[in-house]
Amino acid sequence: MKTAPCYVLGHADLEIERLKLQASIIRRVTNRLIQECGIRPRMRVLDIGCGAGDVSMALAAAVGDAGSVVAIDREPRAIEIARARAQAAGLQHIEFVVMSDDELPRNPPFDAAVGRYVLCHQADPVHMIRRAAHAVRPGGIVAFHEAAMNINGHTVPIVDLHLRIIQCMLCVIRATMPNYDIGGRLLRCFEDAGLPTPHLIWESIAGGHASPIWRWAAMSYRVMLPHMVRMGLAPADDGDPATIGDRLVAAAVALRAQIISMPQSCAWTVRP
Repeated sequence: MKTAPCYVLGHADLEIERLKLQASIIRRVTNRLIQECGIRPRMRVLDIGCGAGDVSMALAAAVGDAGSVVAIDREPRAIEIARARAQAAGLQHIEFVVMSDDELPRNPPFDAAVGRYVLCHQADPVHMIRRAAHAVRPGGIVAFHEAAMNINGHTVPIVDLHLRIIQCMLCVIRATMPNYDIGGRLLRCFEDAGLPTPHLIWESIAGGHASPIWRWAAMSYRVMLPHMVRMGLAPADDGDPATIGDRLVAAAVALRAQIISMPQSCAWTVRP
């Protein structure tokens, strides 16, 4: 029996805010995936592991009022937050459902199934891709957006505090995410799931000292800090974790540094 994947970062307020910031930073990559894979108006689309609902809302915009989105997540609080955000945005054609990704809805079959940052948490990502494919009709789209977390984000020149943050987070990621390196293995996983060789997108995001990527790194560090304590890791610095974002930005300004995110990796194909 497979162990149900756990979202190790939880759903406390800080993590929800981090997810929203993360979504704003990687939105253009997800939107490129949605456009290139062929999601169009009037389609019925499944969003797997919807979290705070950002992908769900992007899909709803792509399919229009004549289409529909079914968004699932195993965490009731995530569904509650996502539903409230969609309602505030006036998006009435998204159905949010508390559901394990072990039991993806299939009837009637979807025109497309999409997941973002889902496979990294799976003990068996090939099985997850296969389940997504079974949820769509023949000729339907299977698409996933992941991060290649085995390739660190970095700065030029090196910002020491950022480097220490990244090193600490990588220890947690390796210990808690069974497939943190899935971004570099999507082609093989799609083929192993019995699907045609997927189309691929590989893109990093860069910015200067005003980029939100600095605060994304700082917020991710703060969310992972309890895991670091539990694992006995030394913190990135001795300062107050609540101010680490400000201190990181100040260091970036002093060095006039630019920051490059970890690679964003997307794959999509059409079910035979």
